Amino acid sequence: MRGVAGILSGRGGYHAGVRRFLASILLTVALALTADVVDRIAATVNDVAIPESEVRKAMVVSALQPEAGETPEAFRGRILDALIDQHLEYEDAQRFGSTPPDAAEIEAAMRRLEERLRSEGKDPASEFARAGLTREEVRASLERQLFIQRYLRERFNPVALADEERAREEYDKFYVPERRAAGLAVPSFESVLEEVRKRAQERTFGEEIEKWRRDVRQKARVGLYRIPVPLTKRARVVLSSIARESPTPTVVATPTPAPKPQPG
Repeated sequence: MRGVAGILSGRGGYHAGVRRFLASILLTVALALTADVVDRIAATVNDVAIPESEVRKAMVVSALQPEAGETPEAFRGRILDALIDQHLEYEDAQRFGSTPPDAAEIEAAMRRLEERLRSEGKDPASEFARAGLTREEVRASLERQLFIQRYLRERFNPVALADEERAREEYDKFYVPERRAAGLAVPSFESVLEEVRKRAQERTFGEEIEKWRRDVRQKARVGLYRIPVPLTKRARVVLSSIARESPTPTVVATPTPAPKPQPG
């Protein structure tokens, strides 16, 4: 099931969850008719709105880049999906109590972002302004990303440590076939032990994070809107109040996957 129609039962039962979910949406729309629209809701995560403006800003500061032949709408979908993950990861990182990044780390990330934009022929200041971002907001976004990255390393690196058995599996299943497919000589396992051990660790690290993300998504209330819902100042207050009153998930709306890029 996809989109808002993909509401699944949780604590409190299917019908109670549906009534509560629809009530929050109808209230948001009703408020939009009686107040000035300040933004649009692209998605909600545990009853907290992700504004469309946040998606536009993320398209500038995110490390994600459009793929060959990818439509703007498909790229936006990937960015929104990553934002949803980021919101959930940030909640978990705060509960875990991870150490925030220091000023030097944030500044280094800022330099990398500006260098990437310049390599694409873009002026960083102009791109930030076009997305409605101040330099301080860009730094805050990067700080949040670094905070999450540190949390993921602290949580999953110990699980991903690769022994010789994992290194041998990486060598046999991936390293050797890749070298042969590329027409390259295959060195002995012993001569590349540290390289394949590192590869095995990185692969396990990625797999563990993906399993954790799927679990977090299943327990969360996530709603996507094909036509973004108007977000007013008053509606923001309502959504924030709902989130404070109901910390336990009762409804899950599964996100709509971003469409696959069309061949160019």
